[in-house]
Amino acid sequence: MSTHAPAELDLAVASLIMVRPDEDRAEYEEQYESVAAVQDQLRELGIDIDLLSQPGVEVWEGSIETMGALYQLARMAAHLERGNDLAPIIADGPVLEEDLDRAVTDVWDELVPSRYRHLINLQGINSYYLPVDFADPVYLPFEDDNGEEDQAFFGSSVQLLRELSELAPQLIKAGVSPRSDAFRCLESLREAARQSVECGLPVIVW
Repeated sequence: MSTHAPAELDLAVASLIMVRPDEDRAEYEEQYESVAAVQDQLRELGIDIDLLSQPGVEVWEGSIETMGALYQLARMAAHLERGNDLAPIIADGPVLEEDLDRAVTDVWDELVPSRYRHLINLQGINSYYLPVDFADPVYLPFEDDNGEEDQAFFGSSVQLLRELSELAPQLIKAGVSPRSDAFRCLESLREAARQSVECGLPVIVW
């Protein structure tokens, strides 16, 4: 029996329309209408993508063990870009503290540019990477199950794959173990991005 704790973030490369019309016509039509509205919003922002043509298709599943691993990876990318030593971040481990790292939050708040912005801006659930190339992540408002206003994150899986392929060897050179949680997080995201680009389907993070 496995003793591993459940992953805190799940990944899938799949259609945003989760059912085919022959499986459940009413559910398909409801999801189609919702995804079509998202597609229209994205196109208004200059992101031209077809999110409707492969309903019910899923090609890959993966996970990220902890939010701490994702945050540590973001910290490593941000500090590496600034030319800082990663030893203190490696020593901290995959922890997510209340006092967040300014190197990361400055990218979140668009106070500083980053060549790793599609990675660093990923903060968890309600996030998607689209198999098209665009420079900056975008955010679309939506209403959650409780009727509260929230935002969905949309990054480019093309850009993410580029960022992670550049980042991986630099992390190894800087002393990050390929067996560390943060590096395994990188590998999961990189495989998700690769599958997304090859299959023309979004990465879904939840």
